[in-house]
Amino acid sequence: MGIWQELRGRRSHLWLGLIAIALLLLNVTAQADDARLTATVDYAKSGNTLELLFELSPELPVRTIRLAAIEAPDREQAPWGEQARKCLADLSNEIIRLEVTASLPDAYNRLWAYGWLGQASINQRSLAAGCTYLADPSESSSPYYRELLYAQEQARLLGLGIWSPTQPLREPAAAFRGRSHSP
Repeated sequence: MGIWQELRGRRSHLWLGLIAIALLLLNVTAQADDARLTATVDYAKSGNTLELLFELSPELPVRTIRLAAIEAPDREQAPWGEQARKCLADLSNEIIRLEVTASLPDAYNRLWAYGWLGQASINQRSLAAGCTYLADPSESSSPYYRELLYAQEQARLLGLGIWSPTQPLREPAAAFRGRSHSP
């Protein structure tokens, strides 16, 4: 009888441990959900920037979202800049989920975030269509880096958008802006 009581006691400790782990996981999930917001898109300002219909909240009066981890051709880089903007144009009036990467807006009052339309990543969809490219391929700190890299490489291998073999994007947006705005 003593052995059965000992086993029953160990099982209760095991259950208590499992319950503690479950509560810890729920707490971590709840904290991650705090960084998620919903917003209605007004229009695509560029290939990586969305203008919202309303401010996110009174505490966060931001109306511009900069999609994290991706770069788009400059609006002046024809034809790629306009094509990149059009890749996001179908998001007008859509309610999207945002996973913010920084709690404060940048110098242009944009909030950096990963965007989701239903279950689909907007950032990843843009890369897969060849409309954008990874912001810094050597930077793998994004929690979605592998999926984003895969989407970009698939578009590159298929020759889509900026990766077109007949008309590829030859210089990143930052280099274009630096060259075109210099005296």
